[in-house]
Amino acid sequence: MWPDWVLAFVADGRIALLALAVIALEAVLVAAFLRRRAPIRQLILTMASGAALLAALYAALSGASAGMIAAWLVAALFAHAADMFTRLFRRP
Repeated sequence: MWPDWVLAFVADGRIALLALAVIALEAVLVAAFLRRRAPIRQLILTMASGAALLAALYAALSGASAGMIAAWLVAALFAHAADMFTRLFRRP
């Protein structure tokens, strides 16, 4: 059985906020230190799709409306589609 604080951390959506903070920190670190090695445009699209999914998770766990959850899921879909498009049709 999980401790009560862990259950509360997950149930109210704070776990999704923590994951979003980690993605934001990752984006800052990549932009600051790895911009020459990593294709930042692609990383932004990948991070955006993940962030939108986490935002949808937070919305669902925090009791947001179905419309808000759907909006975040549609944003994740568009970010993912753009990411896939750039990966499939990029020039070598």
